Amino acid sequence: MVGGAWVYDNDNGRNYLYRNLHINTSRKLTQFADFPFDAATQRIPDHRDMARYLNAYAHQFDLYSLIRFKADVAAIQPPVPGAAGDAGWTVRTADGQEGAFDAVVVCTGPFARAAHAEEIRGGFAGEYLHSSDYRTPEAFVGRRVCIIGAGNSAVDIASDICTTAARTVLVARSPVLVMPHVVLGRAIGDIGALLQRRFIPTAFRRRVMGWLIRAVHGDMTSHGFKPLTHRVHATISSTIIQDILFERVAVKQGIATIADRDIGFVDGSREAFDCIIAATGFVTEFPFLSEDIVRPVNNRLDLYKRIAAPGWPGLYFVGMINLDTPINHACERQAQWIARIESEALILPSEDDMRADIAAKQLWVEKIFGRAVRHSLQEDSVKYYAELARALRLGRRRKAARDGARKVSRLRRWRDEPRACVASSVFPSSSRSTNP
Repeated sequence: MVGGAWVYDNDNGRNYLYRNLHINTSRKLTQFADFPFDAATQRIPDHRDMARYLNAYAHQFDLYSLIRFKADVAAIQPPVPGAAGDAGWTVRTADGQEGAFDAVVVCTGPFARAAHAEEIRGGFAGEYLHSSDYRTPEAFVGRRVCIIGAGNSAVDIASDICTTAARTVLVARSPVLVMPHVVLGRAIGDIGALLQRRFIPTAFRRRVMGWLIRAVHGDMTSHGFKPLTHRVHATISSTIIQDILFERVAVKQGIATIADRDIGFVDGSREAFDCIIAATGFVTEFPFLSEDIVRPVNNRLDLYKRIAAPGWPGLYFVGMINLDTPINHACERQAQWIARIESEALILPSEDDMRADIAAKQLWVEKIFGRAVRHSLQEDSVKYYAELARALRLGRRRKAARDGARKVSRLRRWRDEPRACVASSVFPSSSRSTNP
């Protein structure tokens, strides 16, 4: 069944869902440009809504006929220089089948396997599990639970589990910014999207969103979190602040020691726990690709515009990105960008130029967000989509220069190019494209 990570208790062994999981954005902001959600779908969809939506999308565009299910990819090998027939990229599946392709697009996402807190896992005598193994709160009735992390999964699980647990502690080692799902009766993502346009300065957008967050949730330090020292990827929850205020969840700023079932915190307090849930993220890896091609380092990928692998024509990645807007939009725009390359409508820059661009991007990420692994793939959506637009324009110019073609008028470019690459808004309608 299409839906992958959104299919609860699927049979592929890679299910990271919990029963009460909702996405963090509205259906309006999450839907693809050419396929709206059914009007009956709840405003903030849950995992069941997402699975149904993706399944309906696949049926609508007859994608099932193009999909091989349960085909684990064992290896992807690059073209052999000088090989007869120019065989292209070779894809081999675990059952021994092989195929040759002009291009390969890796869409597995950055969450390949759970990143465990090994130093804690080995020293704790109680039950330890990763957040990807959590399903329902019933298994924790009357138990003392310590949740490590303060991302979306961590706060969701804390709010879920505190309804049955005897004690729930959330350990937030880094500064946190918790956004509410709804402000003034509207999904906060919809309000944010109205501000995410090129002509609106980033500082102004952040200031307005900061006002809205403080109006609903107040100062994060008043709830026990560390003060912000740099930009962070916001956590979205409409319940965790309430649970903290009602003392259903306690916040600690770090773990100092672990002895048997006792956990000592950096504030000097000590408590006994029955269970630790580590919401410590995931490791990005591609076991089917040689590290000579792409080698993740602390989840960082050296990809041009988060898409193309320098030095390896025909190899692309989609969805290896962390944004302040829904991932669906980025995937849609990245796919359109790849289509333009493979249809020979543009030419990528040289390998050296791509690597220079990647290095500059990494410096920007470290300057704005710091060096935390969580922010390795971070982008500002407005800035990123503008970069895709510029890369498209320059790619067209390189092709025109190579072919000796005359300059294409601005009006014609607007007519022919996917609006995904020239849009000024992050709403789905801005990414609707013509057929490349």
